[in-house]
Amino acid sequence: MVSDDSHRIFLFNMQFRTPYCPERSSLTLVPYLPLAMLGSCFADNIAARMRQCLWDARNPLGTLYNPLSIARALDIALLSETPEDDFTATLMQTGGIWHSWLFDTSFSARDTVSGKRVLSERRHWLDEALSLSRVLFVTFGTAWCYYLADSPDYLVANCHKQPAAMFERRRLEPDEIIEVWCDMTRRLRQRYPGLQIIFTVSPVRHLKDGFAGNSLSKSILRLAVARLCEEVEECSYFPAFEIVNDDLRDYRFYDTDMVHPSAQAVEYIWEILCATYIDSTGISALTEGSKIMAACKHRPLMPLHTEEDRRAEQQRQAKIAERYERFRQCYPYALAPDKI
Repeated sequence: MVSDDSHRIFLFNMQFRTPYCPERSSLTLVPYLPLAMLGSCFADNIAARMRQCLWDARNPLGTLYNPLSIARALDIALLSETPEDDFTATLMQTGGIWHSWLFDTSFSARDTVSGKRVLSERRHWLDEALSLSRVLFVTFGTAWCYYLADSPDYLVANCHKQPAAMFERRRLEPDEIIEVWCDMTRRLRQRYPGLQIIFTVSPVRHLKDGFAGNSLSKSILRLAVARLCEEVEECSYFPAFEIVNDDLRDYRFYDTDMVHPSAQAVEYIWEILCATYIDSTGISALTEGSKIMAACKHRPLMPLHTEEDRRAEQQRQAKIAERYERFRQCYPYALAPDKI
């Protein structure tokens, strides 16, 4: 009888994925310097993952999807000589709430003073982050834009649930994105010499644009970013879009809405980002920050009924506080666990 072992060995050697192999970038991120992640909700997801290691990473301008809206918000929040006046000019009121056409609802408020206070706080944090880290992540989500129907040149970043008749929809062309962002990178580097900008294209699917519309939109974004990286030396690209669509490429790596990457996919992208931009010293620091965060999240399994139990828990909390204090002495800009 002929053995079929060779057939079994062949099956065991088959590959069912084309895994992405990260290449070490010449740019090394320094953990625990504040890091700005601008753009779509994918930027929010990665920033949230960083904060689980006590890394102060934020999307200070709120969730923004198209490249022109991100640039306009960045211009008002950081480069304008009259940011509060420019912000006030973008406001409209509905239902007793003031909203900005150029920012998401995290800037909305009952009065204009509160909205300007949010802008001021985030402007200060963003300026400090770029001054310290000299790195900016920018995630483009879609090439489809909305403009006010009665003012066709007025770009809208968030419709704030207003009637569709108020807006006109248009798709950007690569040259429009390139022109705006070449100018933006030049102006940013004048203010922050040595600034490096890392672009990503969000893997989140915009199915409201339809399958074909979403595909075309992502293609435009990817082409624009490629050209930007060719023309501006300080720009580079991190392939989050390709990691999800060419490496993972399976619905099990999407959330229940079948649109956003799952927590597992975000974790996978995070690991590749670390392998690309963070050295062994940085990885050790992130590991320690993650352990401190996990210890802070831990809760006793049983109620603390006795004095001995309560004393033991107090001692545990004290050890965590001491551990964090040693960590903060090494990394003064690390987040406090209770601020996450």
